[in-house]
Amino acid sequence: MQANPPSPVNLDTVRVLVADLREARPAVYFADLLFSASVGWLLFALAVLAVPWSIKLAAFAVSSVLLYRALAFIHELFHQQAMKGFRATWHALAGVPLLIPFLLYLPIHQGHHSARSYGTVHDGEYDQFHGRFRHMTLKLFALNLALPLALWVRFAVLTPLSALLPGVRRKVIPEFVHMALRMPFRAAEVKASARREAYWVEAFCALFGWALVALAVTGHAAVLLWWAAQVIAIATLNTVRALCSTHLYVEDTEGRDARGQLLDSLNVGGGLLTTLLCPVGLRYHALHHIAPYLPSHALGVAHARLLQRLPAGSEYHLVSVDTLREGWDRLVGATCPRPAVQADV
Repeated sequence: MQANPPSPVNLDTVRVLVADLREARPAVYFADLLFSASVGWLLFALAVLAVPWSIKLAAFAVSSVLLYRALAFIHELFHQQAMKGFRATWHALAGVPLLIPFLLYLPIHQGHHSARSYGTVHDGEYDQFHGRFRHMTLKLFALNLALPLALWVRFAVLTPLSALLPGVRRKVIPEFVHMALRMPFRAAEVKASARREAYWVEAFCALFGWALVALAVTGHAAVLLWWAAQVIAIATLNTVRALCSTHLYVEDTEGRDARGQLLDSLNVGGGLLTTLLCPVGLRYHALHHIAPYLPSHALGVAHARLLQRLPAGSEYHLVSVDTLREGWDRLVGATCPRPAVQADV
């Protein structure tokens, strides 16, 4: 007896069910960011200064998780762009000192939600894993090791050069470091309305990059080394998240509408581990693709409401898994072709 197919998600119904959750609450954003970043940097300082290695490593581990959480607000900056004061605070506490400012993410993410480019070669947050899962996984983790140097070159070297040689900004920078999963990838130009702010942030990143060098040559090389380790640790956490809780990464020649993006994405349940690896609402990635306007602090309530109100066995239920391991298994199952079973003669 054939199982009934899952009932399609009606996006108009979803909008009605979550309509009261659309308003962002800046106080929630600020409280979360200020706690995560301030405690994270204090623990980073402890990791640099402490003598016993047990304390160093413990402080470093916790600081990595907290600063990863602070940095994760970069996703909210795109979808809640009216909060300019929060964006400035985020840059001061996370974006600039980690050399991962919003300008590296803005031109990439604006194409990710597009029905024309999602899941195609034009989507910088997507790549083809089908048939090359092991290769892509190793590639992502290897790129994390080179990220601190790449970020330093991007801002400490290319930013000053671009002021003297306009061709560097037009030809080199768009293809160098950005927050794209797909490598190589040419990022779109930052829109004119955001360009002035982006230039200022870029200048602060360049100054911070050279401040790291100044610390190293004045006898404080440990700060630079621990900073590089921190960037690698944060990038690694984000890679694990991407592999376990985002998309199926099976590329197509045409984009996908909101329903197609939902079916290609995941909502992940679980306890503390999911909370740590998928902070700031990133555990509800499938929900985000059908309601990208919802602030992160509303996603948990919205998810529970949709599970309760949508018909049992709906497509929304289909893309919700209980653990990160289930998310990993779903990615492996979608991207690793099974060998054909030969019939006995």
